[in-house]
Amino acid sequence: MLDLLLFCLVAFGISNIVTISKMGEKARGYAGKIHLKLGELFHCPMCMGFWVGLLLGWLWISPTGCIFLDGVLGSTASWVLYCITWRLALKDHNI
Repeated sequence: MLDLLLFCLVAFGISNIVTISKMGEKARGYAGKIHLKLGELFHCPMCMGFWVGLLLGWLWISPTGCIFLDGVLGSTASWVLYCITWRLALKDHNI
């Protein structure tokens, strides 16, 4: 259970850094210059969460035992935690 929680938090953390934070700003700009779709990927927490989940499941731990499901789990965790933090930070009740 701890592996699952840790996996979700790491996937969210990496996705959040890449897609939203000031630290990931250069990476987002560079990705957009390479290709339009890659730039979109680097701005989407749900999309980035999928690819981060795939990589984490392949390189680190696989809480589901299936790399594809690890990607889905990373995407879901990234999106849910992003929505929660967005709502808490901005007090936006439309999410």
